[in-house]
Amino acid sequence: MSSYAPGRSTRPKSVQTAVMLIWVRIAVGLIAGLVSFFTIDDQLAAAGIAAADRSNAEGGIIIGAVIALVISVAIPVILAIFIGKGHNWARIVYTVLAVIGLVVGLLGLIGAAQLGTFNLILSIVGLALTAATLFFLFRPDANAYFKS
Repeated sequence: MSSYAPGRSTRPKSVQTAVMLIWVRIAVGLIAGLVSFFTIDDQLAAAGIAAADRSNAEGGIIIGAVIALVISVAIPVILAIFIGKGHNWARIVYTVLAVIGLVVGLLGLIGAAQLGTFNLILSIVGLALTAATLFFLFRPDANAYFKS
């Protein structure tokens, strides 16, 4: 039996790094979510919504943001745990979601730039963390870990 069997405590360094990057990405996502929550008025103004209509829009935005935040935290947490345990299905699911996230995130950089420098920086950091995670998840030692 390989030393990289799922459930064993010896994980290759690249998988440890990938899992750590997922946790950091979750933290960056939480920060971005909080920034978005506290700048709703600015976001609505940037979208061209009149001040009188903003209160109507805020309720729906807050509910949507909370749901999106829960999903965007819960799924990566579950995947990070199972990736750390060597489950290849979790690596595959993370990869699919990460690639979709990278494409959408790259397209979203234009919108992030309109919301300010801090939002743009958070978006770029998040994209870089996601790309780095994918790099470490497919290193040769990680491949051996997930195939055993």
